[in-house]
Amino acid sequence: MKSFRKVFASTALVVVGSMSVATMASAESIVGTGATFPATFQASATAEYSKSSGHTVAYSNPTGSGAGKTAFFTAGQDFAGTDSSVSSTQTGSTAFSWVYVPYVAGAISIAYRLDALAGATLNLSIPTVAGIFDGTIKTWNDPAIVADMAANPIWANSTKKSGFKGASALWTPTSATASTLTVTLNPAALKAAKGKKIEVMEDKKSVKTVTVAAKGQIEIALTTKAAAYTVKVDGKEVAKFAQSTPTLPSTPITVVYRSSTSGTTNNFIKPLNAFNSKWTIDDSFTKAIPGGVAPTSFQAGVGSDGVANLIADTNGSIGYTEVSYVTDATRAAKGIRSASVKNVAGKFVAPTAAATSSMIADSDIDAKGFVTFNFKQTTNTTAYPFVAVTYALGRTEATSKAVVVSGYLQWILNTYAPAAAESLGYAPLSGAILTVAKNNAKRVGSGN
Repeated sequence: MKSFRKVFASTALVVVGSMSVATMASAESIVGTGATFPATFQASATAEYSKSSGHTVAYSNPTGSGAGKTAFFTAGQDFAGTDSSVSSTQTGSTAFSWVYVPYVAGAISIAYRLDALAGATLNLSIPTVAGIFDGTIKTWNDPAIVADMAANPIWANSTKKSGFKGASALWTPTSATASTLTVTLNPAALKAAKGKKIEVMEDKKSVKTVTVAAKGQIEIALTTKAAAYTVKVDGKEVAKFAQSTPTLPSTPITVVYRSSTSGTTNNFIKPLNAFNSKWTIDDSFTKAIPGGVAPTSFQAGVGSDGVANLIADTNGSIGYTEVSYVTDATRAAKGIRSASVKNVAGKFVAPTAAATSSMIADSDIDAKGFVTFNFKQTTNTTAYPFVAVTYALGRTEATSKAVVVSGYLQWILNTYAPAAAESLGYAPLSGAILTVAKNNAKRVGSGN
């Protein structure tokens, strides 16, 4: 009589072998393109999924949401990335069925480089942002910017290069005597720092200690009694914040915008349009700006990285881009920073994952999977108003490639985004948006 254990082991080996052959036989090469807003996230996600799934998934040459929609509907792209809605003119004569799959959210940084601030955080209200980007506010010492800076305590970070590679910090005053410190650890930094300490030092005394666990973005509430605080990860200085009273210079403002059709532009315009209908919601900045013509002093950048590079290389500049392009160590060392923005509840808020999640929590999502934000959250003090949800466009027809796209998107929603989004500078989805997203991801390749 054969041993049950041996029979079970032999059967298991056959099953494993069969699975390996099936995986090899059904391996697919999947390519997506489009929005640059999620490019940092996609670069990491596609690499991880390709290693673990047996398929090859790539997000190739992203140049903008407009290009992604064109590639998906007219050039047969396996999937596409977009941060803005699809119009009937963009689908053209498309015969196939498709859905939006929202898969991650993120803050749009109002990114600037102004060396005269010496590391101080710029405070801006939405009307001031509108005035800068329509060209009516032309210099950095404009009374509107001066007033915004005076409306909230100012803290400056004098550390130009983080001592713990892949770690960065934001300091957000919440009152005259309280602040929120947000420490972000990219995936490599999170792995290196897990189980180690984040310390906030007042002089040489530790006043707050947090152990790094699974989250890539850690918020620490502080009562600010001292004039300066040093932030350390595993004993290495990441930032040194001190109260500051900078003088705004008369330097001309150089505005940087996206040259191509862009979902980042579309989402950046939405809160401006919510309070001033002269702004037109559009993927093209030159169509969105009041009057439809960008001033000659403005500069156009190609993609999110192009915008971020122009800002980092140009003292006196300001633009808009996904926040991970600002926290990038090379650009940060040049002096690029993210402004805190005054929300409609009257609080200046930094572009963090928590503030993004707070903003999108009060949103609507339709049956197709597209999210509409509420920009009139007058009692939500923690919402950051410039945000985007980024989407994959996927075919519902039952093809082998669409089935792999479905598996990839389900893996992002169930596994990768909850674990890695914050460390990459994004926010995972939750609530009703996540429910619809998961259902739509399952519809891709289902034939329904």
